[in-house]
Amino acid sequence: MNSTIDSKQNKSIADDARTTSIGLARYAFEYLDSAILLEERATEKEPGSQISPMPVYFLAFHGIELTLKSFLRSKEVTVNQLRSREFGHDLSTCYQKAKEFGLAEIFKEDIKDIAVLEMLEDLNDKQGLRYIRTGFKSFPLWSIVESFSVRLHQAVASHVGYESFNRSYTDYN
Repeated sequence: MNSTIDSKQNKSIADDARTTSIGLARYAFEYLDSAILLEERATEKEPGSQISPMPVYFLAFHGIELTLKSFLRSKEVTVNQLRSREFGHDLSTCYQKAKEFGLAEIFKEDIKDIAVLEMLEDLNDKQGLRYIRTGFKSFPLWSIVESFSVRLHQAVASHVGYESFNRSYTDYN
């Protein structure tokens, strides 16, 4: 029994050593960059469309999640904690925990950011961003999803020492 406990502890330590805030920021950047590129392509194909393709929202959701987890790892939250039910894929919980650890010191929140989080979480209810879920859905405008996700990444990436986007948004300071 002790060897099983030791093995789990060693794996946990190894996971923490391998899963760095910089690595999470890199993955977040790649997901968000892919979302932006896919949205640009979709806009070229169908100018004026009000709703972005579902994969765009999924990529943004996951990029935001990884960005928040990057910040939390920089504050010594363990990989096991990030994988736990407490955090999981819950953007609101990750965001609240990040704010408790000082995210507000590096990221200026806008009221639209909270709306984005809530709408993305609603869309992802029961894995709704990955699998078909019938019924009425409310989609946030891509412009506010993009601005929130990029601004958040810029703040966190700067904090953890990783590159970010060279974009600015006029409606935000």
